[in-house]
Amino acid sequence: MKILLPTDGSGYSENAAMVAGQIASKHDSEVIIVHVVEDKGLGRKTWRENGAEHVINSVREELLKRGCKEQSIISEIVDGHAAEMIVKTAKKHNVDRIVIGTRGHTGIKQIMGSVTLKVLQLSPILVLVVPPEFRL
Repeated sequence: MKILLPTDGSGYSENAAMVAGQIASKHDSEVIIVHVVEDKGLGRKTWRENGAEHVINSVREELLKRGCKEQSIISEIVDGHAAEMIVKTAKKHNVDRIVIGTRGHTGIKQIMGSVTLKVLQLSPILVLVVPPEFRL
């Protein structure tokens, strides 16, 4: 089984990482971590070079704590619109499931963030949405 784990560094995506790690360790699965850097913004280049790698490494550590094998964790930093790039990356890696938080940094007042909702609309792949209060 292959799992795609989109992350933006929010608490919601950290929750999704715990769930993905649990599933992956039980099923000896490969996990592809993806962080999307939006095409807009002045700090995009700096973030891509510094912040994005920190977010990826933090998620990698969580997966390792959950029992995932180092060689089963792949990471990618991609540029573009988040939802579209998440689905594109999932298709590229032929994943079986996308595990995503209900919302990220931008979805504070909504039940479900716009990126998560768009992924659900665009994806032909099973999407597991992890609620904010879910705990293992």
